[in-house]
Amino acid sequence: MILPDRTSFTPLSTISLPSSHILHPGSCNPSMDLVVLLSHPFNPSSNSWKGKGKEIGKTQISLWRTGGSKVWEVNVTGQVVGLAWSEDGLILSLFTWSNERTIDHLSVHTGEVIRSIPFPQNLNVGHIDDLRAGKWIDMKWVQAQNDWDRVKNGSSINIIDSLPTVTPVDPPKPPNLLPFMQKSNKPEPRPTFHSLLKSFPSLLPSNIPLPPNILSISSYPFLTGTLPLPPSQGKENAQEILELSKISDRMSGYLDIILRGLENAEIAFRESEKQTMICREDLETCAQQQAMTIPDVHSDLFRFLMTGRSGVAVNEWLGSKLTGRTLTKWDQTLDSSYKSIQNLIIESISPALERLVLLLEEMKGWSRTPRYQARIQLREDDVVKATDLVLGFAKLMEKMRRDAEHEMKAASEFMKWLKYEIVRAASQDTSSDDIPTPTHDLKLVWSFMINGFVHSSFHDHFPYLSVRPPKDFLPDEFTRYTRKPNRNLDEVLKETQTELGIIKKEIMYTPSTKANESLNSTNGSESTMSMDMSMSVVEDEDNDEDVDRDLTPTGILSEDEEDLLSSPDTVERKNLYAVQEEEEIERKIEKEPWVWINTLVRDLEKLIKDAIGLIDDGYNLPLNDGMRDKRIVQGGLWEVLVSKNDKDEQQIWLMYTSDSASSSPSATAKISTFALFDSEQSLTCLSIQFFDDDEIVLLLESENGRYLVTLRYVELLDLEQMVEMNVSDIRGIDDIVKIHQNTFQAILPIPISRSRYLGVTPQFDTSLDHTKVAIALNGRTGRRLGCVAFEDGRSLQVWDLDVDEDEEDEDEQEEQEDGEGEES
Repeated sequence: MILPDRTSFTPLSTISLPSSHILHPGSCNPSMDLVVLLSHPFNPSSNSWKGKGKEIGKTQISLWRTGGSKVWEVNVTGQVVGLAWSEDGLILSLFTWSNERTIDHLSVHTGEVIRSIPFPQNLNVGHIDDLRAGKWIDMKWVQAQNDWDRVKNGSSINIIDSLPTVTPVDPPKPPNLLPFMQKSNKPEPRPTFHSLLKSFPSLLPSNIPLPPNILSISSYPFLTGTLPLPPSQGKENAQEILELSKISDRMSGYLDIILRGLENAEIAFRESEKQTMICREDLETCAQQQAMTIPDVHSDLFRFLMTGRSGVAVNEWLGSKLTGRTLTKWDQTLDSSYKSIQNLIIESISPALERLVLLLEEMKGWSRTPRYQARIQLREDDVVKATDLVLGFAKLMEKMRRDAEHEMKAASEFMKWLKYEIVRAASQDTSSDDIPTPTHDLKLVWSFMINGFVHSSFHDHFPYLSVRPPKDFLPDEFTRYTRKPNRNLDEVLKETQTELGIIKKEIMYTPSTKANESLNSTNGSESTMSMDMSMSVVEDEDNDEDVDRDLTPTGILSEDEEDLLSSPDTVERKNLYAVQEEEEIERKIEKEPWVWINTLVRDLEKLIKDAIGLIDDGYNLPLNDGMRDKRIVQGGLWEVLVSKNDKDEQQIWLMYTSDSASSSPSATAKISTFALFDSEQSLTCLSIQFFDDDEIVLLLESENGRYLVTLRYVELLDLEQMVEMNVSDIRGIDDIVKIHQNTFQAILPIPISRSRYLGVTPQFDTSLDHTKVAIALNGRTGRRLGCVAFEDGRSLQVWDLDVDEDEEDEDEQEEQEDGEGEES
């Protein structure tokens, strides 16, 4: 075989790189003249990859213009084992392997990670040693068959869009450890999704709605690259799944707002608690100097409130420790903290929960619709349970808002009282007109002493735990939301008519002697009303914690409640406020919002994934070493593979399977093989890849050097150079090669269409054998170019594959010959 001496391709540029880089087969941007290069931290002489992947470093990702200038450079954790560009070229999707396997989506403009999702653990990728050997996981963006539906009138999304927008909550800012350090002018990174929502099914964020394209990772689909789908949904792209994905994406957005709101609410409470703790420690320090216990000084402070007389410790605290500046800062901190908590609940958390209820109500309707039942696996009971969980959480947040409002008012009155006492103590003449008039509310001041100054009610919501936020969940037997029993319509009508006086009033009055009979009877409105009243009483007794009541009760209390809520001077036998080192925090799970949101995220994620129908079985992902490729052309699938025969000689296998044949029980495919050797010359294929719908590009090596050649594979169907075979029991081209390795007796030489001599084979150091020569192509109209990287990875050749100079030269020669013939 003698390769034709042609100059089919035009050299564009040669990019000199500062260090060794790796070219991925999909590195070329499909819509711009850009190419992405990788720089792995792998060095065979070092031990950085020892162990089970625990010491994996970072991979450098750099974007270059084909002219030779660098656009940006970023680092990602772990090793990149897969890469793909979106159809519009604006998103770079990376499959990274570290301690966790993740899919990262980077912006083409800045290299910023837009969204990072964990790769499903039920999918087997193989051993990392195979990935280090230059093999890649097949990744490709595929255009969706269906588009998003228009928002329907009356749907939950339509109703939500007509409502005011929920106020988004930014992530809490880290504390400024060095307050005098000059602030950086770099823009702050955009807020990403909360870590609890990493695996929650959602869509890729975008200002302009993205088309529902699918990122296919070796036949495992991800809608917009982030929402996992079962393999069966990869091609169908059902409209019901698209609607469910929009619901799921809205849910993830509202859950993120709730999580951010809880984070900021807890930080606000900790700030107020910190300032209160500082002032309380000053009082307790004064008590220790006077040999008083902590309960005694608290009792003395209460006695000072009631009688105006106090001991030395309280007088010293008000006279010297608690200055006007400290008191003002304390007052402002409490006021701003509790206002922040109320605003977060009113403007962000509660509206987000209300919209979650609307989304769940629409899903409840889907569970009753035959059209959705055929595509989506939704159970009405699961949707109702999730709705009850959201409603119960909303009820808890409203209680927290009321608690914050009460403590803010009580703190304000407490500060008024302290300012009044400080001014009164500073005045020597008690008859002077300078003494202010007391305007504080005595009951609220006493309430703050118990609930704010000593033990805030928010300690039940945000307890001091070693792990914050806690990772606990609500128990299954816990009642999330108490619903009243459903009543028949005729019973409601009878009761309504009775109240309006439409029917006789005598029916409402039952003699007391027949009370038991009326309770046991099933007919009549009296029994219904009595049962409803009894049930409402029971519900009120069971849920007395949620009833709106003052935090300073004056009713009959138990002994324990009297000890906690009575005046501190009656508690002389117990040290209730002393904190022991080994004392365990008594938690109230049902009052902790973090426990509620953990349960809500878990249940909603399970609800969505069960509805989509994700499989839990393991699924192996085949690896690509650059010697195979596949492409869908005009309703058929083309596959190409380079393999070796028994004599260690390379052969090119090409297989075509139409869609109609692949779906039939007796499927057939057309197969052809080509040899890379003959009696004159032996070639070695270094890389192969589909260029467009007509050609395959190969990088070949011979004794003379290296060649970049093309093969027009579509013409083989018309030339009848492919053999038809039965492949009903065969999964892919690998099985074809194993079974029919020796079937083809006469192997044709490879029909080269275009060719370019790249030069002699470069000689590189043997220590660089871990990197391989590779090609990356872009066959789109207007961007038809190819990149070639050799073993050292320090240079990149860029070629224009669109211009065919050979054909132009042949046309010119024909014109010249015709002209000479006419002259003669």
